[in-house]
Amino acid sequence: MIRTFIAYDTRSGRIVAAHHGPDLPGYEWKPQFGADLQVAIVEGPFPELCEGKQYTFHAATRTLIETVDQSGITFGFGSSGGTSSSGSAAI
Repeated sequence: MIRTFIAYDTRSGRIVAAHHGPDLPGYEWKPQFGADLQVAIVEGPFPELCEGKQYTFHAATRTLIETVDQSGITFGFGSSGGTSSSGSAAI
């Protein structure tokens, strides 16, 4: 099983990174970001993800929400992929 981690800007909800790590006890993702970002990390699974849709993070409810503008991130599905605001992440 893969664990999904999402780092988001706490001010805007913009997803700044995603990581897929092993389902091992004690495993932590420790990304490093610039001092200008206020970043928090949440751990999934995120069953609401649908291929081809874009998402941002709603900090108050700690959930992914679908967005219709270009400010979100798209998650791809399959055995390969990268993560960026214009790319995809393998789930």
